[in-house]
Amino acid sequence: MKIIVQEIGSVDRRLREAEQKITILCEITRYVSSLLDVQLVLDAIVELLWKEFNLDACSIRLLDADGKLRIKSQKGLSRAFTEKATREPTIDCYSGECFLTGRIVIINDSDRIEKPISTTRLVGEDIKSFAVVPIKVENETIGVLATASKKKNYFHERFNDLIYVISNQIGIAIRISKLYQEIHNLNQGLEEKVRERTAELEKRTQQLIAAERLATTCEMSDRVAHELRNSLTVVGGLARRLLEKPFEDDRHTKYLKIIFEEVKTLEEKVSKLIKLGAGE
Repeated sequence: MKIIVQEIGSVDRRLREAEQKITILCEITRYVSSLLDVQLVLDAIVELLWKEFNLDACSIRLLDADGKLRIKSQKGLSRAFTEKATREPTIDCYSGECFLTGRIVIINDSDRIEKPISTTRLVGEDIKSFAVVPIKVENETIGVLATASKKKNYFHERFNDLIYVISNQIGIAIRISKLYQEIHNLNQGLEEKVRERTAELEKRTQQLIAAERLATTCEMSDRVAHELRNSLTVVGGLARRLLEKPFEDDRHTKYLKIIFEEVKTLEEKVSKLIKLGAGE
């Protein structure tokens, strides 16, 4: 009977763990689909793990361009520890070992550790148990997930499979978020190019409209100039004939000369307009 009870208890425990695993993975999937910003996704995952596993500390560390692991999101860690935790991944600390080997590291008694979790042997947060899991994207390790408790022997062996799957989901979430950001940046670049192209086309359109208006104006001016020149030629010709005849009153001759000279001046101006319209 005792064995049966133990078996039932074991099955019940595994069912609860499976349910917890499904719940966490569903929540992470929801975060990825709704929170496309990388930082928001990381913060939501840390908050979820903190609550689901009743952790005393949880952090996600990613490798930056300068080759150092930096805490990108955390819960339960002091500012002093967070500021000191940045370092290059090396084998002489557990976070570096996890990153470089790609293997999960579980320590259930920090009083007996052989090296620091990241920077200090004493951990600095009164942590007794911790687990460090590699975060991978397409088989490339990009960071580590660190979970910790102030209780000894907190992380059992079954925790390995669960946290490993979660870390893979974190990697996928980061990848999707970065791809979204790349697409977003490309879209912004395309939108900017479209705006620039549209502005350029509008400018050229206005220039074409102005050129068409100018051409129309020149054409109309040319027509008017020709019509004026024809009329002026007639008026000038008549004035010249009248000047050739003598008048008893000198005022008539004077007025005709004025008319003739003004017509001549107008003819010159009209000729200039016609040449301008012809582009000469």
